[in-house]
Amino acid sequence: MKLVLGLLVLSLLASADDGKTFVLAVGISHFRNLPKDLWLQYPDIDAAAIAKFMASPRAGSVPADQMLLLTNELATADAVRQAFHSFLDGRAGPQDTVIIAIASHGTVDNHGAYIMTYDSDPNNFEKTALSMSEVHFLVENAVKKVGHVILLADVCRAATIAGTKTDTLGAVIEEIGEAQGELLGLMAARPKELSLEGPDFGGGHGAFTYSVLKALSGAADADKDGFVTAGELIDYITTNVPAITSGKQHPRDFGNMDNAVKLADLSKAGIDIP
Repeated sequence: MKLVLGLLVLSLLASADDGKTFVLAVGISHFRNLPKDLWLQYPDIDAAAIAKFMASPRAGSVPADQMLLLTNELATADAVRQAFHSFLDGRAGPQDTVIIAIASHGTVDNHGAYIMTYDSDPNNFEKTALSMSEVHFLVENAVKKVGHVILLADVCRAATIAGTKTDTLGAVIEEIGEAQGELLGLMAARPKELSLEGPDFGGGHGAFTYSVLKALSGAADADKDGFVTAGELIDYITTNVPAITSGKQHPRDFGNMDNAVKLADLSKAGIDIP
């Protein structure tokens, strides 16, 4: 089973003058305990591209000391967990924005739902993977403490890993959207759909991450006012992803963020997205 879970909290321009922005980007394409045919192609590239975009003026020029990129063998369960606590539970406050991007396998077994890290063991997800219950707790607390949160989840790149299925993972992620606070969530696909990746998406990305980057680079600015808003991001993602995947993938949104919130300033430099 190839399933990618991507979580992203975008810098909100409306609060840029009042607080800091923290970025955690995790991309895991290779897994120590999985055969290579179950490895992924582009999560590490997706995470690096998101971090690069967030460092650009268009997204608020997040400084290096407020950003952490973990890819492949650096993204162990302990490293990712420590980063979650550091960024979500330690540094960010009421005026701040937290950015979290995780691209990896996700899975569900009889004990719960998990994000796979580089060192996760398919025979013991409970002790070696990052549980969604823990992620739920951390994000829910962050929504209470942090000014704004946008959560993106890129899931379901195949059906099973070690006999476990992923149909219910989307429902677990959507529960995070019930947290009280300024939150926007986007899921990459419907529960029984696959989330696609490949070289056709910007030379090598997941279809969902590629569309997010395109949207924030200006493609989503429907009213041509020079900004990309939360509502425009939703509209673009939910129409572009089905278009570029021949109707095989349909993102969904959840949460309660005002559609007018500005996410990207197109008058400032960004990154090149094919």
